[in-house]
Amino acid sequence: GWILLNMVDTPGHADFGMEVSKSLDSVEGAVLLFDAAQGVQAQTLSVYDKARTIGRQRNEWKRGLVEKVGTNPDKADGEEMGFRVLPVLTKIDIPSARPLEVALAVSDLFGFDPDSILKTSARARIGIKEVLDVICDKVPPPDSLADDDGTILRAKVIDSWFEPRRGVVCLVRVLSGAMEEGDRISIIDGGQARKDSYSVQEIGLVLPHRMRTKALSRGQMGYVIAGLRDPREARPGTILTLQKTVNTVVGNEMILPPSMGKTVMGQQSVLYASVHPMEGEGFDELQAAVEKLSLNDTGLEIHRTAGSSNNSNGGGPFLGPGLKVGFQGLLHVEVFRQRLLDEFDLEAIVTPPKVPYTIEYLPSKSYKRPSDLPMIEVIEDLIQWPPAGHRFKVMEPVVEVRILAPVDYAGNILELIKRKRGFKMETKPVDEHTWLFTAAMPWADVVTDFHDELKTTSAGYASFDVSAADPPLVEANLTKVDIMLNGEVVDPLAFVCHHDVAQSQARVVCQKLQGVLPRQQFVTVIQAKADGKIVASERIRAYRKDVLTTGGSKAVGGGDITRKKKLLEKQKKGKKRQQSTGRVTLSQAAFNSVISRSS
Repeated sequence: GWILLNMVDTPGHADFGMEVSKSLDSVEGAVLLFDAAQGVQAQTLSVYDKARTIGRQRNEWKRGLVEKVGTNPDKADGEEMGFRVLPVLTKIDIPSARPLEVALAVSDLFGFDPDSILKTSARARIGIKEVLDVICDKVPPPDSLADDDGTILRAKVIDSWFEPRRGVVCLVRVLSGAMEEGDRISIIDGGQARKDSYSVQEIGLVLPHRMRTKALSRGQMGYVIAGLRDPREARPGTILTLQKTVNTVVGNEMILPPSMGKTVMGQQSVLYASVHPMEGEGFDELQAAVEKLSLNDTGLEIHRTAGSSNNSNGGGPFLGPGLKVGFQGLLHVEVFRQRLLDEFDLEAIVTPPKVPYTIEYLPSKSYKRPSDLPMIEVIEDLIQWPPAGHRFKVMEPVVEVRILAPVDYAGNILELIKRKRGFKMETKPVDEHTWLFTAAMPWADVVTDFHDELKTTSAGYASFDVSAADPPLVEANLTKVDIMLNGEVVDPLAFVCHHDVAQSQARVVCQKLQGVLPRQQFVTVIQAKADGKIVASERIRAYRKDVLTTGGSKAVGGGDITRKKKLLEKQKKGKKRQQSTGRVTLSQAAFNSVISRSS
């Protein structure tokens, strides 16, 4: 007989953990690949933890069905029944491979039997058949729902994306019943049916090219095109059913499997930045481009702003109107900027990403907070940061960081963690070459330049991943540093750091800005202000024309010193007038200097 395997690939970078969870939630098992030369990577630990979480949630859900419906409890016992993980070593044919050593390290870290770890090489075609055989033997087929009578369609959306000519394409997994072209389907979200219905235009399998099959039955995974115009109408986890049976599904409270990865694949953004066009009049074009990008990138969280000069989303007089956008990580920001340039030929300025902080206001004699305002608030924009003189407590988000690196760089990595205000540091040897470092670190210090510094410190050999910490918020002695150009505060350049390093980081930012800001016809004064005091300052000299010379010959002859002084004084007044009215042009390089504040 034949076995149909539905395979879903997952990205490896920590910024796309939501995509990993979405993929794992749609399958019964996963092949966990380990490089036989490089050994265990930090991202592999993260993926394994997500798989275990989904397995536990599935078992809890199955046990709930046992109590509610009275289904067979056999398949609800054991975490491995919720999700099967198969360890596989790859690249065993290269000269630097250490298959036995890596297999023992994998066994120690993950608890796998070393004899069960398959050894493969895609280049040399070693072990491919054995992997497929183990998948077919060990990974169970999709369970049938307890109330499935073969007539009621329930298809779970795994992913959706937008195509200009066809609209939304949904990748679905059929849980019960069957779906055919020409059927009218409805969407169930959160147990509630939506009013609209759609006609199925095309159905097929992904091989990885599309193969039209005109129908999908229980257990199959494939694509559906039904005339939807926005992927947000069919987010991962929503259920598709036939319009004629939607009342039966909702009214009889039939089984609708939830998204098991929701605890790790929520839509909440972890970084916020404002996006501005290079030219002020290009805002409408930028807004249209970002909205089109969001159709394919559901991880973006877009907040439209009026673009007034009184708020930082508007950018003030330096940047003009803009959009506030939520991202999943720093790499997500870079991918977003590059897509704007590649797909829409649009150069945009993205301000330094900010993490959300929780502010708790304390009683104060000098300032009484209005009763209609909450005493605790979460700020995503630093313009909302309390001004100097107010009494308040700051809680910053904290994550758990795991680093895998060669033992030769242990001292450098421990020093880096300490410099980034890491705490709860622990080390564990993985094998004789590699150590595992774990620590809790402020999220703001991780997303700035931690990746670059870690790679520099370890000569590129270290890898790291992040996960939720317990507790997720920690009180910290933080201060906001404002950057001023010619005495005017530039809100998008502001940043938050620990009070002890405010002066040193402010000095670094001012020096970097001095190197990237263009020279003007007037003096540009760059200042950093923290806690109401100037803590760093730099100057960019103005272009200076020799007013005493005209057309190559002297405009003032001989020893007429009074005439010379008059011309120089006139030039000085003009420069001062320009300094008060002129505007400094900000480039993306200016904002990048705030992201990386290491000297």
